[in-house]
Amino acid sequence: MIDRARRAQLLLPFCAVVFTGCLSSTDPQPSNLQLTGDWVYTGVQTGAVREDLTGQLRVLGESGNSFQGRLEIVGVNEATGESRVMGGPLSGIAEGNVIDFDANIEATTRRHVGQLVDDTITGTWVASSAGGAVSSGTFRAERESR
Repeated sequence: MIDRARRAQLLLPFCAVVFTGCLSSTDPQPSNLQLTGDWVYTGVQTGAVREDLTGQLRVLGESGNSFQGRLEIVGVNEATGESRVMGGPLSGIAEGNVIDFDANIEATTRRHVGQLVDDTITGTWVASSAGGAVSSGTFRAERESR
């Protein structure tokens, strides 16, 4: 049986590692992304219901290569002209000029992957609902101003 003094000696390195991990900073890390700000969002939903999408993508914060914000859009059904307002939080990462983010809209996650060139992101998005319905399309986001 190990006595208390020996047990304390054996646990000391373990405790040091655990406590050091607890002291790690959770502060935002420096970012070189420079995506923060407002972007004019346009897009098209293809598939069973075709919609024209317009609105605003807002990048509210950055840390390292990640970012977060909101996407607020209006979808106009091309066949009926009916519109619906949609919006929700977004979060993503940037690797070089590839921008990859998820926007949580209408209980679904729309994954957007695009390429950043100057002040414009162009790409595609795809979403699937819990019921299995899939929607997809293209998007373009242009920076409003710096």
